[in-house]
Amino acid sequence: MKSLLSIVILLTVTGCSSNVVMSGRQVSNVDPTAVITSESRIRVEAMPSGDALTQKRYLPQVVQAFQANGFHYVGPQLNNPDLIARFTLSSQTVKREEKAPIYKDVRTGRSTHCYKNKDGDHYCDTDYHVMPYVVGYETIPYSLLEATFRLELVNQDNQVVLHSTSTVENKDCSRWKLYEFLVSNSLQRLDHKAPLDQPFHIEMPETYQCTDSFN
Repeated sequence: MKSLLSIVILLTVTGCSSNVVMSGRQVSNVDPTAVITSESRIRVEAMPSGDALTQKRYLPQVVQAFQANGFHYVGPQLNNPDLIARFTLSSQTVKREEKAPIYKDVRTGRSTHCYKNKDGDHYCDTDYHVMPYVVGYETIPYSLLEATFRLELVNQDNQVVLHSTSTVENKDCSRWKLYEFLVSNSLQRLDHKAPLDQPFHIEMPETYQCTDSFN
């Protein structure tokens, strides 16, 4: 009973959430003279520097993300485009450290219960009340996956008029799920008229699954 009480208190003190949390940052810049509207014809293609198989897998999602954010004429084989959207996806393992509390059980009181047996003898039992208390902190190293989505828009003169870099990190999600999140989240967040430098910390719905069978 005492151990169960300690666990309950520990969870209450530290807090917990079963939801997946996506933490990252998006930085973008845009040419103030560029004209980027929902009517702009945009051809989507992969940057040559990225992994060809990954780019091919996510190219349709990049197209869908543009369409979901109001662009009507977007595709990988669009003729005479006003803009070319080039993208690349990559990931790496990074090292992090976190502070973790050190707990020690401390007696906070006691209670004694006395009784008689059938022969009239007196017996007493003493129960000690124990509570976990923080007595210090320790530094725990860990690794996590950091995924990056880079996007640039190029005009008809082959000049970059917008570029964006989005990163997200997570200890448990597969790189493929992080890529899916980045593509949709980055296009939704992107500002076509002003620079952006915005960290984010997004708690996903309880039903969200960030692992898969091919991670």
